Amino acid sequence: MIKLSGIALAAALLFHSGAIAQAQSSDEGAAKQKVIADLKEMAAAGDVKSQVQIGLAYLTGDGVHKDDTEGVKWLRKAADQDNPVAERFLAEMYFKGRGVTADNAEAAKWLRMAAEQGDAQSQHNLAVLYTQGLGVSRNKKEAATWMRKSAEQGLAAGQVGMGALYENGDGVPPDPVEAVRWYRLAVEQNDPSAMNNLALLLATSNNSHVKNPQEAVSFATKAVAAANNPDYLDTLAAAYFSNGQTDKAIEAEQKALAMNPGNDSYKESLQKYLAANGGR
Repeated sequence: MIKLSGIALAAALLFHSGAIAQAQSSDEGAAKQKVIADLKEMAAAGDVKSQVQIGLAYLTGDGVHKDDTEGVKWLRKAADQDNPVAERFLAEMYFKGRGVTADNAEAAKWLRMAAEQGDAQSQHNLAVLYTQGLGVSRNKKEAATWMRKSAEQGLAAGQVGMGALYENGDGVPPDPVEAVRWYRLAVEQNDPSAMNNLALLLATSNNSHVKNPQEAVSFATKAVAAANNPDYLDTLAAAYFSNGQTDKAIEAEQKALAMNPGNDSYKESLQKYLAANGGR
């Protein structure tokens, strides 16, 4: 259930200068260039936030010619001043080999620096590295430690991660009740993956204190409405089936298969639902 959460450059726009966004929205090219020029001047003078902003501008081509090497240069200047945001994005550049030679170990090094400064997204991403053994030795307990740090800061992805760790017993004792608790926290932040994971657990758990097919259908329906994902339809089908709504389970599974015709798991589930429905 846990996948490496890419440090999406789109998210970096949150850190861009408000003045850049304002100039862009009003289509004032000259004003935008003035903002860029001011950022460059402040960045050259050592202002860390400006270094991050101009670095991200080069990576996204926002107001400047897109240039990964130049973007990495400015991010590194900020990272060398212990800025956790710069360290996180510099790690992403090493993961993807953008502006630098791809190097998972170097990426993990920068990510750890950001995580140790309390950056919740970096803590989550570092946890994922430990689950997958990317740039670090695989270590489930270490993964759980960092995932918990991010979750306790309220990061939805971290809460989903903790739910998955407790559900699977990775780095922590298996505990479906605790898994549900963490998933619900992320659901409260309208996280679709949390809705999906919670729905599947409520639909399929053998624990009588956890299983709740009717609630599973509710959460799975919300997940499907929030994201166009065949896996979410597959979960909805499982929830319907658990709730005794076989016809709807078949319909949902068929929709999942239409989106991903080669998925053998979907095919097996569909056959199970059809057989339960008398082959109809």
